[in-house]
Amino acid sequence: MLLSRLAFRHARLPPCTCQRLLSTSRANLAPFRLVRLPSRALLPIAGAESVKFLQGLVTNDVNRLGQPKDPVAAHGEPEIVRMLFAAVLKADGRLLNDIFLHLQEAGTTPAFLIEHDESQTEALRAYLKRHILRSKVKLAKQADADKAVFAAWRTEEESGEESLRSAEAWLLERKAAKDDRAPGMGWRWTGLKEGDAPPKELFEDATPAHYHLHRLLHAIPEGPEDWPQLPLEGNLDLMGAVDYRKGCYVGQELTARTHHKGVVRKRGVVLRLFREGEDVPDSILPAGLAVMPYPDLFPLPPSRSTLTPLTSTVARPRPAGKIGSSLPLVTKTGRSFALAFGSVKLEHFVDTAQVDSDAVFVVKAKIEDGGEVGMGMGESDEEGGRWLAKAFVPEWVTRRLEEEEAKKSR
Repeated sequence: MLLSRLAFRHARLPPCTCQRLLSTSRANLAPFRLVRLPSRALLPIAGAESVKFLQGLVTNDVNRLGQPKDPVAAHGEPEIVRMLFAAVLKADGRLLNDIFLHLQEAGTTPAFLIEHDESQTEALRAYLKRHILRSKVKLAKQADADKAVFAAWRTEEESGEESLRSAEAWLLERKAAKDDRAPGMGWRWTGLKEGDAPPKELFEDATPAHYHLHRLLHAIPEGPEDWPQLPLEGNLDLMGAVDYRKGCYVGQELTARTHHKGVVRKRGVVLRLFREGEDVPDSILPAGLAVMPYPDLFPLPPSRSTLTPLTSTVARPRPAGKIGSSLPLVTKTGRSFALAFGSVKLEHFVDTAQVDSDAVFVVKAKIEDGGEVGMGMGESDEEGGRWLAKAFVPEWVTRRLEEEEAKKSR
């Protein structure tokens, strides 16, 4: 939406700490952004049987942790796998938690930190404790209060090779690992909340809102607001979190059967939200405009709101998906809009690389107490009141879908 100059000039905007604009033409800035993620917590677990215990509960192969990343090419001191993206599922295959496993100690008594959404600590611990039984595993009573999760990713400016090498050396000293969920996600690691400050010439301070924007631009879900109940519909497999050869784990049956014999009808995409009456956007971000995340600028449809096709051949079209978390953005010119994560049926796309003009959806808030949650939220002076969403499939999703299809056809 485009706020009028007068309205934007005199509006009482909530305070925002996201002062840095995301631009493609910036000079004299650090090659990386860095942020501590307060929404993520770390639950310690250790013991002689901790690998076996976790192997039966998560979707990825825990045995990879501590192993060389490339055993064939390893020489001298090999780089080992220190971080693993995975999920914890319910018995029916529905998502319980998205997690990262961070290796702390290898050997005969391995130790790990289970990174998870901070709102889910109690539920996750109760679930794990229920499965321990007589296993030689020690589970902490609460999340580690002294440690935090950090993330760093490249800025848009061109940086010299020396700066990049220095920044990556600093990251490796802290045992940071590359976040392989999607190309360009950057690095991730755990450390003390009050640890040493990164070099200012190499790392620009970012906010959680900047990281949220970074995730949305790559269609990366994180936490209960984003994930659909069926994890493959949020691209869990495409992000490398599922090992179909590792053996049994809780929730495996539905996940494996869907992969080998079924069809995943929905996939995670980037949604650009706009108001009815505005032009349908043709790109995720406005061309040539710097944008700033502004989390409290205006209310947005809540997570789990349904997406119904704007145009349809039937009178009452069925929902095509749901939205996850969303984020308001502002440009230097006063233009505001929003991005969101969404899980949408792929049948609404001509192909995954080109979004059809019909891939525009009406956002309908969920019903509670006889009315829609968020009805009328974020109303502007523009004509029309409904929120609409245009879906965009990131290039990495298209490529990995093609790779999966090629594997199945062999």
